[in-house]
Formats: sequence, structure tokens, C-alpha cells
Amino acid sequence: MKRREPVLIYMEMLATLYSGPRGPTRLAQACNMNYGRLDAYAQPLLKKGLIRAEEAGGQQTLYITDEGCRVYRDWLEIWRRLPLELT
Repeated sequence: MKRREPVLIYMEMLATLYSGPRGPTRLAQACNMNYGRLDAYAQPLLKKGLIRAEEAGGQQTLYITDEGCRVYRDWLEIWRRLPLELT
């Protein structure tokens, strides 16, 4: 199985959160990765302010930030303008 490039994983995470907030487990499932790998990719996004985490009742929920939405929309525009294909 071919490994995904990190940038594609980041964009998949942002795309998933763009459609609505998720808990870490649900986000990991949607992005087809285990929780440990998800956490390793989520930390840089949290530090850069592209996503945020909230705790309520012992449950963590991840949200995309306004800056994360801008980055995601810019990424989509690049994919639309360039002759790129996902493989």
C-alpha cells in the first residue's frame, strides 16, 4: 500500500473538520489512521492555530479554525487550477 504524503493527511484532516467538528476517534476513523498517528498530525495543526480542541464532560472535540478554513480553501483552489491528480 502506498503511503500518503503528510500534506495530503493534513488536508484530509482539515477537509473532514471543515464539514463539522469531530472527536479524535471519529476524526482518526474518517482519515483512515490510528489514534496515535492522528495525534502526531493534529499537534502541528493545533500549534499553528489551524484547528482547536475543546474539552467538555471528559470528551475532546476538534474544530477547524477560521485560519484553517482559509488554508483549506486555498488548497482546494490550488488543486482546481493545477493539473494534479490524487493517486
